[in-house]
Amino acid sequence: MFGIKNPFKREVKTSDVPEISKPVELGAREETSHIEPKEKEERKNEFEVLIAKIDALKFQYEAMNEKISNIEKMVREIYEMAKSSS
Repeated sequence: MFGIKNPFKREVKTSDVPEISKPVELGAREETSHIEPKEKEERKNEFEVLIAKIDALKFQYEAMNEKISNIEKMVREIYEMAKSSS
């Protein structure tokens, strides 16, 4: 009306609008699930190594949690001793 533009009005640009892609035909899909036996064996070995590493990390995590619990108990005991002596 007076030539003042609304600063909060969002202008829609054509680049903001996503393009609609064409649907993919089911017959045009390539077979990617075929894996050679040698490659399967290599992947199986890699997974076994990863599982062993994860198990080792779990053991280390449990040991660290136990040590932290022991430290917390010691700090509580030291706090109680300091509190009772003052």
